[in-house]
Amino acid sequence: MKVSSIVLNNFTNDSRVEKQAITLSRAGFNLTVVGLWKEGLQSNQHKNGYKIERIKLLTSSFNGKLGRALKFMEFSVRVGARVKNSDIIHCHDYHPILSIFLSAVFFGNHSKIIYDAHELETEKNGLTQLSRRLVSVLENWISKRVDGFITVSYAIQNYYVERFNFKHTEVILNCPPTWEKVSKDLFRKKLKIPQQSLVALYQGGFMQGRAIEQMVQAFQVNDIKNIDFVFMGYPASTKAGRDSFSMLLKISQEFENIHFHDPVDPDSLGEFTGSADLGFCLIEDLCLSYKFCLPNKFFEYAMAGIPILVSDLPEMRKLVEEYDCGVVCDSISPDGIVRGLRKLLARDLKKLGKNARKMAEAHSWEVQEKKLLNLYTQVVNLIS
Repeated sequence: MKVSSIVLNNFTNDSRVEKQAITLSRAGFNLTVVGLWKEGLQSNQHKNGYKIERIKLLTSSFNGKLGRALKFMEFSVRVGARVKNSDIIHCHDYHPILSIFLSAVFFGNHSKIIYDAHELETEKNGLTQLSRRLVSVLENWISKRVDGFITVSYAIQNYYVERFNFKHTEVILNCPPTWEKVSKDLFRKKLKIPQQSLVALYQGGFMQGRAIEQMVQAFQVNDIKNIDFVFMGYPASTKAGRDSFSMLLKISQEFENIHFHDPVDPDSLGEFTGSADLGFCLIEDLCLSYKFCLPNKFFEYAMAGIPILVSDLPEMRKLVEEYDCGVVCDSISPDGIVRGLRKLLARDLKKLGKNARKMAEAHSWEVQEKKLLNLYTQVVNLIS
């Protein structure tokens, strides 16, 4: 059974797609992840039982809005030809939908389609009205051909089911596999943080909507004693992401209790996350996609057994309150973050951390992959 899993990225740090690929290849599917090539990466690669095929674009050097549009069109045409003989196409986000449309129109492709919405696609932050309409058109087209639907939270699932009445759906949460809880105290050692100081961690991208500036302002408060703040991650490719990164580097040089750490290899992530004492998962309510999110970092902190400070968004609030594994901020402002942090520090951090670990184990990838395989079984039955 040939499965083409399509992403519009270089597939170098996409943990969700990689976990799915490993699970499906172990289950006997002949799976290829199709993505974009860039300098320094292999065009064809075998990894953990599945294949990776990265498309080299003739338009790769083009820039600007027109250049991006031409690159997207070339990618869509070439991927459409590449996946024409697939039994199942696993479409990650809305970007590959045009490829599937072209493959159907020009190559008579009748593959079964699994649509995996990593966000609420028409309600993503930063979309222009024109982009929103185009995404809506693509989703309306593919909705009539979707044989299985996957998304990342129950609120987003409800939104899509109400809109499109999908029959075979699953929520596959962004949870890591169960890893051994271990702390090697890496941040204190590498960043020379005093032993008596607690380590508070933000990990992930530096981009709009992640409350980076609000956190930095909050952490400069003089009366927050014996706590060091570590930002570990990478800047987004947007101007806002680059600006946040530059600001963070400057602030980390001015304040002894604010640190920057480069992103780490996924295989080392558990050791680094487990070296913190608490984690920040503060997403601003800028759009419906953010409002209904359950980010990777939320579950990574929990698997590391550290309590979490979260924004007051329904999906995160529900799990934090159900498992008593952290504190919900009353607002994403510097003052609100300080209040939430003080409330968290007044709690028993070890107890909250144990509860967080229980929550993570209850939703681990071992649990999620069973749901993934169940959905694939339903789609395969449609073929046979």
